[in-house]
Amino acid sequence: MMKKRIYLFLYLIMTIAPVFGAGSRIRINQLGYLPEATKKAVFISESNTKLQVITIHDALTNELCATLQTIQPWGSFDKFNSNYIIDFSSFKQEGAFYIKAGDTYSPTIYINQNLYINTTDKLIGYIHSQRFGDDVSGGWWYDASNKNRSAVVNAAVTYQLLYTYNQHPEVFSDLVNFYGKKQPNGIPDIIDEAKWGLDWLSKVNYKSENPVVNGKLVATFALASDVLKNLFPALSADLATRATEIYHFARQNIHTASLNNLEDILTEENWKDDMQLAATHLYFINYNSEYLQDALDFGAAEPVPQWIFSNCDKPLQFYPYLNWSPFLLMQVENPLIKKNYQHNMHIALLRARLTAQENPFNIGVSLSENSNNKITALHNLCFTYRKQTGDTTFVNMEDALFNWIFGCNPWGISMVTGLPENGLTPQHPHSKIYIESDKIISGALVNGAISNLCLKNTETERQTYDGAFERYQTEWAIYHDHVNDFITNQPNIDATASLIHLLTVRQANGEKKEFFDKNQYDRGGINRFNPDKKQIAIIFTGHQYTDGYKKIRSTLNRHKVKASFFFSGDFLRKAGNAKKVKKLIKDGHYIGPATNHYEQLADWNGISASNMRKTSFLNDLKENYAVLKKLGISKQQAPFFNPPFELYNDSISKWCKDAGIYLVRSTPGTYSNLDYTFPEMRENYYSTKEIMDRIMQVERSNGLNGYILQFHFGTNPGRKDKLYNSLSTIIGSLKNAGYQFTDLYSATNLTSEPKPEQHVQKKNKSKK
Repeated sequence: MMKKRIYLFLYLIMTIAPVFGAGSRIRINQLGYLPEATKKAVFISESNTKLQVITIHDALTNELCATLQTIQPWGSFDKFNSNYIIDFSSFKQEGAFYIKAGDTYSPTIYINQNLYINTTDKLIGYIHSQRFGDDVSGGWWYDASNKNRSAVVNAAVTYQLLYTYNQHPEVFSDLVNFYGKKQPNGIPDIIDEAKWGLDWLSKVNYKSENPVVNGKLVATFALASDVLKNLFPALSADLATRATEIYHFARQNIHTASLNNLEDILTEENWKDDMQLAATHLYFINYNSEYLQDALDFGAAEPVPQWIFSNCDKPLQFYPYLNWSPFLLMQVENPLIKKNYQHNMHIALLRARLTAQENPFNIGVSLSENSNNKITALHNLCFTYRKQTGDTTFVNMEDALFNWIFGCNPWGISMVTGLPENGLTPQHPHSKIYIESDKIISGALVNGAISNLCLKNTETERQTYDGAFERYQTEWAIYHDHVNDFITNQPNIDATASLIHLLTVRQANGEKKEFFDKNQYDRGGINRFNPDKKQIAIIFTGHQYTDGYKKIRSTLNRHKVKASFFFSGDFLRKAGNAKKVKKLIKDGHYIGPATNHYEQLADWNGISASNMRKTSFLNDLKENYAVLKKLGISKQQAPFFNPPFELYNDSISKWCKDAGIYLVRSTPGTYSNLDYTFPEMRENYYSTKEIMDRIMQVERSNGLNGYILQFHFGTNPGRKDKLYNSLSTIIGSLKNAGYQFTDLYSATNLTSEPKPEQHVQKKNKSKK
């Protein structure tokens, strides 16, 4: 009998696939997903794994939010014996979550409607950090590990900045001046950066250059003349003249020019794409048919991007990686031209899709040097083709390319330094700044992975470095987050410029077209919302006292004002308080957490309280949410948090962000939050009249646009002068002054207010 049991046990081990195995990982887009967009992750495992169902949980409370069976097996790939495509597009809640597949957990997944706000600012900031020289003697951008000048790369970067801005000018902000100081100058920051490039390119002696350089100069100058005509009219006119002059020189000297007389060492072989783009932009300046014919003739020599059909092309061999000319020429009122270019793009994308079908990550490029240039270029090609034709054939590959950049890859790393802030990003880039100072500049897209086949063709033999990533290296793809790896981990300025376009079009075409976060922050916490709107938000905090309940509720109902209430776990557990909270919920007010025991998180200088660690803080907050859940309030319905006594620091606000929570506090200066004081506090006591006078004094002097007024749900019995008795007067006076009162969802515009009935349906579906 014992032997039979042993044999049965061994048989089960050999024949039944485990739910998870060694080296199992779930790779996601760490930047996040839009609520209504396609959402996919990739499960990889070194063992034979059977996966049929996954669950989605809240990142803080571990609450089960959904159970899904939308899993597609991909099969074996290289060292990964089991691969699955996880599609969780049907899950549309906003917040922070994780996927659980067997005993394998994903990193935190962020779902939010305003996912892309401020992301391009970081990338533009990185390009600014690469400036070398000055505006007098001339300057340029250098690329990562050296300060060599490259007219080819600088022209490509300048052109991409101008092109992206021209497509969606509404997306870009003006946070700094031309020199990078935080002084808005009336010029979008992306244009400040493009002008830096134009100033140096204007000094290039085009008569000593060849069509590779001159074609790029003409295209950049011609595009700039159109983009800058309202911002810099004199410069715009000069650039148009210069573009025409350089083009005619290059056109007349094509057959005598050498491709080896560049001032920097490059391997670019093709120049007709550059001349096509140059002729295209000149055509759109003056609509001279000769330029159009030139553009068509040059384009016939390179109808599709050549690197799509190459295994191991060298850096810049087929540069630039995306020629925008075909997309521009499709706007010409000639159906034959439009049809021809659509056909060419379709062929190129079909070829890329064949490559994508060979790997579970759906990446349609051969991983040679500078692979991230090609990944961003192919994404932009997919997107633009889809927008031009309405054909969604390649949308899955488009999304996969985007996801790859931000972490859905074998190593689970975002390829952009410091983006997202709370993600796994390159920590040891091969850049001159990092080598000299250990400083990492956020917003740089690194070169990216390379296949072992292509790596053998470089100056470096197969690189091996100790570290967590070595387990996930394959013949197909190798990447090292190592300072000595100049092949895969070197920041790439032109790929970064291309990524700006990728993020811009996704933001501009998102579900909710919010391009800027107008909230104001103090140590990471929101202390004021949009100052351009004459609106005010009212919040209350409660822990020990409830004496203001009746007056506060009746006043808010009478004035039809929706407020936000933040209660501690201790408050919610007290007998009788649950009924009060449920009535506030019925009135339509927001109810959120204020920690479990309302203990001080930091001192007045922002120093953390003793024993305050991330784990202890989040566990405390989790207990607060557990009590809220008993009252029918899920974490997704309570994404805003108000710290006890409004004391916190940068770490606490970051921990909140990691958990998908927004920290809010009152706007300083009005004394509204001092309504808890009582006479025995002597000089620290503020009467109701003093607080009311102060609020109106601030209103008269500076206005209260975007102000958050914080009051207390109840106060110490020693305070006989209860401010909530005068709340109606305060609201009435502010209404008479023209202010509207708004809720935190509408005020901060950071997340959508969830619909309770939808949440209930999803919970029930999960239980089934």
